[in-house]
Amino acid sequence: MKRMMMLTGIVCAVFFAGCSLVGGPSSAARRFYAAVDRGDTKALEQAATPETVQLITMYGEKAKGMLTSNGRIKSTTEKIDGNTAVVTLTFENGETTDLDLIKTDGKWKVTIKK
Repeated sequence: MKRMMMLTGIVCAVFFAGCSLVGGPSSAARRFYAAVDRGDTKALEQAATPETVQLITMYGEKAKGMLTSNGRIKSTTEKIDGNTAVVTLTFENGETTDLDLIKTDGKWKVTIKK
């Protein structure tokens, strides 16, 4: 059991390291959802704007439930316009949602406004 957990952790680390190398809006959106799902504040701070982190933190489990209720992300499409982008996520259950992203300091970050 411990070996399986260690192997899973290693695979996740390699996956997210690979995503960070790509660095596009879609990978930032995936990192955002993964951070929310795990409750990983440090990863969330890297994947979202400070205002978005504050909103997610304020709503806690309620935000996690709203954002991750559709299951795993099946695919993404992105539309980039300068330093902004919209990523459409399609989930395994067929639902879709759009996330707004902004490029700050050379990195794509999810931005959610009230």
